[in-house]
Amino acid sequence: MEFKTSFVLCVVLILFSCAEDVDPKRAFDKGDYATAFSIWKQRAEQNDLEAQNFLGIHYQFGLAVKRDYTLAKKWYEKAAISGHPDAQRNLGFMYESGHGMPRDFENAFIWFYAAHRQGHPRAGPSLEALSAMTKLTPNNQIVLKRKAREYIKNEVLGVEDGDY
Repeated sequence: MEFKTSFVLCVVLILFSCAEDVDPKRAFDKGDYATAFSIWKQRAEQNDLEAQNFLGIHYQFGLAVKRDYTLAKKWYEKAAISGHPDAQRNLGFMYESGHGMPRDFENAFIWFYAAHRQGHPRAGPSLEALSAMTKLTPNNQIVLKRKAREYIKNEVLGVEDGDY
């Protein structure tokens, strides 16, 4: 009887430990947004930058939650300020497109530039498109690049790589 109780206890412990191994990125990619959201939410509240970015995505597109641009911006901003390049580009896109806020091309430029300098592959083209469609002068861009520098935590581009 004691062996049976020990065996059952071991099985229960193994099952509970396996439950923690759910990968929220894999769940998200499979379209299981509810599972992904619940895991990302816990991690985001513990200051996980990737999780904060994914919460922004969930709220921006209404995946397993009601679409809420204010909450999307909140979560993107938390991760972007801490230097997460995906969140920086996503926040830049929100400013550029005006989702849930007035369009703000200067803030869009700042976030695209920070993401670009950290090697985000789509931030450079976003900067080019933004510069082509707005009246951000070269002098204005210099000032905005200086502001963006405080959010660049892991610069991967060197001087020889150019600005964009």
